Amino acid sequence: MHILEVISVFFVSFVKFFLAIPLAITFDFTFWETFLITCIGGILGVLFFAQFRRVILTLYYSYYPNKAKAPKKQNFKNVLAIKTAKKYGLFGIAFLTPIVFSIPLGTFLALHFFPNKKKTIPILIASVLGWSFVLTLAWNINV
Repeated sequence: MHILEVISVFFVSFVKFFLAIPLAITFDFTFWETFLITCIGGILGVLFFAQFRRVILTLYYSYYPNKAKAPKKQNFKNVLAIKTAKKYGLFGIAFLTPIVFSIPLGTFLALHFFPNKKKTIPILIASVLGWSFVLTLAWNINV
């Protein structure tokens, strides 16, 4: 296990969690190494994007001012996010965040629909922990 491999898996799980576990497996990480690194990356990703959500969105809309005024496109993720939030609430968004959305998008969506950080962030973290365990276990069984 090289430091560059650990950093790679960490940063991939920080942003696109679902891809981090196969990457760790290709680097021949053990079950616990994979679980630990992806958990730390995913949790820190949730905390980072929750803390700096407004700053990131302000910067984004300052570079793309027409995006703030344009009507939202009805793509698969937008429709899925709205339907999930209405039907299943915060737990539905948290469940889909690591595997369907991504850590940044899922955190933004969860805090948009459910702005209470003291409730939302722990549920997102629990989702990252659960998915990390399940996906690491599934990948290690298949390999």
